[in-house]
Amino acid sequence: MLEDEPVVKRLLIGVCVALLGANIALCDGIRLSNGLKVISVHPAREPSAPSAELGIAAVTTPHSQPPMAGFSPFVAITTSDRASSEDFDWEHHIESSYVGRPLNAPAEQNFVVGLLDTGASMNIVAGSSAETLGLVGRYLTNNVTEVGGVGGTMEAIISQPIGFFAAGLGAVGADGRLDLTRVVGHTNVSVLAAPPIVCGDVEAVTAALGSPLLAFRSTEIRVDRPQKAVVGEQVYVGPDIVIRPSYDPSVTDYPRRIPLEIGGLMPVTTASYYALFDPFDENWEMPPSSPTALSMFALSMPTGGAFFTEMGVLQGEPGPLNTLQNLRVMVDTGAQASILSPNVVARLNLPIEPDFVTVTCGIGGESEAPGYYIDYVRINALGGVMEFSRVPFVILDVQSPEGGSLDGIVGMNFFYDRNIIVAPSITGAGFLHVSDPVPYAYIDLNFDDIIDVMDFAVFASAWGTTPADPTWNSWCDFYMDEVIDARDLNAFVDSWVNMLGQ
Repeated sequence: MLEDEPVVKRLLIGVCVALLGANIALCDGIRLSNGLKVISVHPAREPSAPSAELGIAAVTTPHSQPPMAGFSPFVAITTSDRASSEDFDWEHHIESSYVGRPLNAPAEQNFVVGLLDTGASMNIVAGSSAETLGLVGRYLTNNVTEVGGVGGTMEAIISQPIGFFAAGLGAVGADGRLDLTRVVGHTNVSVLAAPPIVCGDVEAVTAALGSPLLAFRSTEIRVDRPQKAVVGEQVYVGPDIVIRPSYDPSVTDYPRRIPLEIGGLMPVTTASYYALFDPFDENWEMPPSSPTALSMFALSMPTGGAFFTEMGVLQGEPGPLNTLQNLRVMVDTGAQASILSPNVVARLNLPIEPDFVTVTCGIGGESEAPGYYIDYVRINALGGVMEFSRVPFVILDVQSPEGGSLDGIVGMNFFYDRNIIVAPSITGAGFLHVSDPVPYAYIDLNFDDIIDVMDFAVFASAWGTTPADPTWNSWCDFYMDEVIDARDLNAFVDSWVNMLGQ
């Protein structure tokens, strides 16, 4: 038995994600959708190599190979009591600053760090975060709804109308206080207060800022400007996030634009909750009977919605009987990893035995899900197509906000080394703006949202290698010159020092 087994185990966890596809045994904490996390990954068989005869994904000139996990878009979230006093005003009010009184004063101290999650159809607060944000007592209704999806569901309490605000980690000062002058949000919104969603002994979900606000804002996510925030005893590291009123090309104009469409059961013009008379209430009040979600108009039943684009996938040699499969997929900033449905796996004629098996954890507890490496993935964009090779996907049957099953989810592993701007539009053409690869993204090489010696272990394992070496790790090639050398080390150290400085 090793004397320092926990440290050794942690080192293995750190290295395994970066070497996924080589020979791994354990990985930890990769977010999927609907509150799910991948808590371990095991190779089911010897990983298959891409087809040597596949011209568009040839081994000699491979496209970018995304890692298993991408970044976590953390935001600081707080609340206020601001709601409309007018009857039948169920529509949200977008705010460019903090307004109202804190539910749990002072708001500068009583905030939580959650996710900026385009895959969430409503704003949600889970577990102990509800008490921190003051979402208790009179701010909760007696109405509940089911949340969840893959793996199970649970009942969450629908809140009274409140204000819900967020800002990037850069708004959290060195003293751990939130700068309220930097938050934006919306008021007169009903959110969900869910029971704890736990993986092991850790809450997997704290809070999420979802599409009810993000559909009406332009959100820039900069991985080349990492931010660190210390809240209590927890350290958070993630990209710099700025939520703006609308896309402004004069601020940042990226060379590629992926089409982005808001899809749902009905057309969308606003976000609102729905209310019914409570016959047992002597004041005849109308508490929300459904949380705020995207809706067709202010007094309509909210149906929700999500952000969609198209993606082409191909396995093996292309030909008349093996053509590119076009998929309609959801763009989910809250998912670190990407997902394909079992139907797509069948259309690609993939074998029964997967390339790897994941153990996922969520509302329904732990369960296994298979995974495959897809030879070629294509995403069309204004400014030039984006092409990828050997992309890892977890296989899950996920319900679509548009009804039926979902072809897949594009997670943030596709953009681990790129800055993006999520700029949807409810009245016209929306886009996901994508930068060229940045010289180096933040150095969370094991994707555990902490920058520490484990990340250096991943970098050291690839030191001095080129693509011809078995220990080559493209994610450590910060300058993308196909050799991991002193320049990459300098970039690593520079980013590390930047994190220490924060």
